[in-house]
Amino acid sequence: MLRTHLPRLLGAACLAFGLASTALAQGVTLPAQALKRGVNVLGYDPIWKEPAKARFQMRHLQAIRDGGFDHVRVNLHAFEHMDAAGQLPASWFKQLDEVLAASLSAGLQVIIDQHNFMDCAKSIDTCRSKLKAFWRQVAPRYKDAPDGVLFEILNEPNGAADPLWNDILAENLQIIRETNPKRRVVVGPKFWNSMDHLDSLKLPEADRNLVVTFHYYSPFPFTHQGAHWVEEFKNTSGVTWGTAVEREQIGKDFDKVKAWAQKHGRPILLGEFGALETGALAQRVAWTSTVARAAEARGFGWSYWQFDSDFIVWDMKADGWVKPILNALVPSPGAPVAAAAPAAARSSDPALDHLINVNKVSAWSVYGDGQSTQQVACEASGKTCLRVALQGKRANPWDIGAMAPITGDIRKGDKLQVLLWARLDTDDAKAQATVPVSLQLSTAPYTAVVSGSAVLTNKLEPVVLTGTSQVDQPAGSVALSVQIGQVGQPLWLSAPFVLRNFVPAK
Repeated sequence: MLRTHLPRLLGAACLAFGLASTALAQGVTLPAQALKRGVNVLGYDPIWKEPAKARFQMRHLQAIRDGGFDHVRVNLHAFEHMDAAGQLPASWFKQLDEVLAASLSAGLQVIIDQHNFMDCAKSIDTCRSKLKAFWRQVAPRYKDAPDGVLFEILNEPNGAADPLWNDILAENLQIIRETNPKRRVVVGPKFWNSMDHLDSLKLPEADRNLVVTFHYYSPFPFTHQGAHWVEEFKNTSGVTWGTAVEREQIGKDFDKVKAWAQKHGRPILLGEFGALETGALAQRVAWTSTVARAAEARGFGWSYWQFDSDFIVWDMKADGWVKPILNALVPSPGAPVAAAAPAAARSSDPALDHLINVNKVSAWSVYGDGQSTQQVACEASGKTCLRVALQGKRANPWDIGAMAPITGDIRKGDKLQVLLWARLDTDDAKAQATVPVSLQLSTAPYTAVVSGSAVLTNKLEPVVLTGTSQVDQPAGSVALSVQIGQVGQPLWLSAPFVLRNFVPAK
């Protein structure tokens, strides 16, 4: 019955000092609504020193908008560009003008984020002087910018800035308000914008154009395992995440922030969150999705850390999205709802309410040497398949494989059903290849939860795998695996469907 159900039912204003007014000249209507889904950009790009070597291009801003985001948080390390008098060069402002104009033209709101937080943690007197110099130049320059431009006084105050943070905040807010009395300004608590220090914030009660931010990287040993800049964790690996208790903790933490926001009547922006690439992809996907959905369920906007460099959602070498992370942040219609989010009907097809994976071709991640991939048109559900080109056979089936993360949890006794379509890309009607197919742990020792095999031919045919889980598996700990190391020729894979406890109607 699984074979018959799914195939059938799944069938800018002119800114001061000469900034080009491209956005408004083209009649672009800029968003005035609250921040919703965003991404941090440009903090560690050569664009600010050597524009010719920039990784980030203005076209990426349109890609961000098309990807489902409504704002960018532009991370500016401006202090290093200042002269002895604290003045920023015209060339630096010219680059910022271009970024703002391109963002607004793409329909993105923009947060101008002053990001010299570590300078302020080390030398508070120099920091206070340069921070005021920054806002004395930036605020009046963009005083006539659209409402879609926001200012963020300082990212993650910590160290020497902590005991003086409320004073520093007040003096810079006063500078901004001299020329921008109604502009939205993003402010956060001390100690790295920690939610645990929200109560320490002292904000002017009459100023209702403030957006309060916090950053979230908990549990830190998971999100920062192997981080070279964190002495405690730079040599750690294999830290896992995804138990019921860990998922529930995110909700509890965000409930505390929501309670503070309701008490003080302030909008909330989760300004940074992310898990470093050194963690297991499936678990990072599950954590990212859980955090994003938990924030949205409580009315928080969020800005993912970050577009490029590390914790990435965009692969500069491949010039495209890191699809599992993008799908975790901005789920497509029919994608599974994270375990921490309220249950919701996904479509009129009851099978889709049992999905525990992202049923898109982009969910596949192919590993191993001697392979390349591209999406091709096909007759499977979704009308797109992933073509995997293989250069000869390998010694073991697992030397090359396709993996798709399972984002829902699995409990002991769950009935699991896997469906995808696959074929060998050949005209030889006699060609065949047997491939192992399994739901397995996504990290060593890669123990199978359900396993089997499929015989591929030159016809696009369904691959079906069924079984019962013998143990509990937390969300993000399991992946669908198709081992193709010994196929030795190109093949196609459709979007995979993994269902939990689905019983077709009779």
